[in-house]
This record gives sequence, structure tokens and C-alpha cells, in this order.
Amino acid sequence: MSTELMPAPSEFTTANLIFKFLEASLSTVPFHRDSPAITRLIADRFPMHLAIHEVRTVTQSPEPYTLPHVHDDEDEINIILSTGYLKYSIMLADEYHTVTANSSIYIPRGMLHSANVIGGFGFFITLRF
Repeated sequence: MSTELMPAPSEFTTANLIFKFLEASLSTVPFHRDSPAITRLIADRFPMHLAIHEVRTVTQSPEPYTLPHVHDDEDEINIILSTGYLKYSIMLADEYHTVTANSSIYIPRGMLHSANVIGGFGFFITLRF
């Protein structure tokens, strides 16, 4: 195993493996707009893209906040979690799917996609690697 990717022993501590989430605007992400229904948290300094979107109770679909887009160099995983009801409209390529709570979506790099809440409450988690 190469040691080039690892911190020098004098710099490494297990505290380096703990990351704080910070609130960040959706509009700082290309092809995304701010939405009053969503609070976005990102993991500061995390070794891959990790964002948690807290969905406040949505009783009627808000304006779409994610426009169709592509990640040419990263695969993406979306996780939809709720202890109750949460429903999303997921676009993959040219097909739309209604996806409910406690589901995951795999989006290969290069695939056109978008995700927009339809209703409910919970969490929408995004990982890109």
C-alpha cells in the first residue's frame, strides 16, 4: 500500500476521520436552486461529495429545484429516508420515476438526471465518488 495518500504519522489522528456538517445553499451547486422545503448540509473536508438534504413537511409539490444535469466524472448514489412519507420525482435518462421513502438510486456517470421532492418529509442523501 502506498503511503503517499496517507497523512504523515505525525499528522494523523483518528480525529481526522470525523467531519462536521455545515449548512450550504442549494444554489451553490450547478443546476440547483434554493427551495424553502430543503435545508442542505455538506460534510466539510469529507473525501467525497456527501450532502444531506433535510426535507421539511411538503404538502404540495414545490417548484422544481434540480434541473436535469450530468456528472461526467462521478457516479452518484441518492438515498431517500423517512420515518413516514416522502416521495420524489427522479429523472434518469429520459424516464421519470416516482420513488418513495427508504429507497436508493444509483446514477452512473454520464447519465442525465434530476431529483425533486413531491411530498412528505425526511432526508435525501447524495454521495458522489
